[in-house]
Amino acid sequence: MSASNVFKVIDDRFSIDRIEDYDLLIEVQQTRLKFLLRETSTKTTIWLEDHYLGTNNNPSTFEENLKSVINQHEFLKANFWNSIDVTVHFPFYGVIPKDFFTPDLSEKYLKLQYPELAVEKYQTENFPIREDQFIVLIPKDLIKLFESYYPGKPIGFSNTFANALKYFEKHDRIKNKNLIIINDSWMEAIYVEPKTGHLKTIAVSLKSKILPDILSEIEKNGQLKTIIFGEITPFSTIYRLIKNKLKALEFGGMPRNCKLSQYFSEVPEQRYFTLLNVEF
Repeated sequence: MSASNVFKVIDDRFSIDRIEDYDLLIEVQQTRLKFLLRETSTKTTIWLEDHYLGTNNNPSTFEENLKSVINQHEFLKANFWNSIDVTVHFPFYGVIPKDFFTPDLSEKYLKLQYPELAVEKYQTENFPIREDQFIVLIPKDLIKLFESYYPGKPIGFSNTFANALKYFEKHDRIKNKNLIIINDSWMEAIYVEPKTGHLKTIAVSLKSKILPDILSEIEKNGQLKTIIFGEITPFSTIYRLIKNKLKALEFGGMPRNCKLSQYFSEVPEQRYFTLLNVEF
């Protein structure tokens, strides 16, 4: 991949001779590979990279681009990190009322909701949030890919939307706002209906014709204020669309439990929420 497609922030205290003293966290999206290094002893992030993979990626091209970034990187293939975690953006998920949920039927629930999805190609994770049980997916091909790069090393895998949901539930300062996350292709929203107290979740393609209707639904049934994270600026088309529907907008900042050195002062705070909110 071209170096022009890379955004990078480096703390000059990083040493390639101290890799065993760092935790590696990788985020995979259909259009991006991001990763950060955290110094284990101080819990301080000292390296961040964001590789743009392009938008016209079929599964084969996507895997080739992903491998190209990893294979050409100066140290990403190293296998002696203190820990390795991978979080994957995959926007399809299921929500089942707890009273009707049976773990062994997770794949059947998803098959009913997404008849054309080859559910057997995904690893499922389920977890409770309030009165519901959420089911999220991680592609097995990605799991195999990273296990081939880090043989014999324990790797923690998670879903970015699941991480965002858990973060939302743990932080009272954002529970009274609509949480919107934008990546290159998708919008995800989490909010609590003031009238009912019910948690609502949405994942929709940015190209979808129903996107304006979904924003209108959030305006009607959601909170007064909205906090936005992700690949978005005040000058982007998607921002103008959201602002036309949801009036009280603010860009999100760094998660409060995230320690960054002074080298990261110029990083757009809203941009790396899905990477920096991961507990690892």
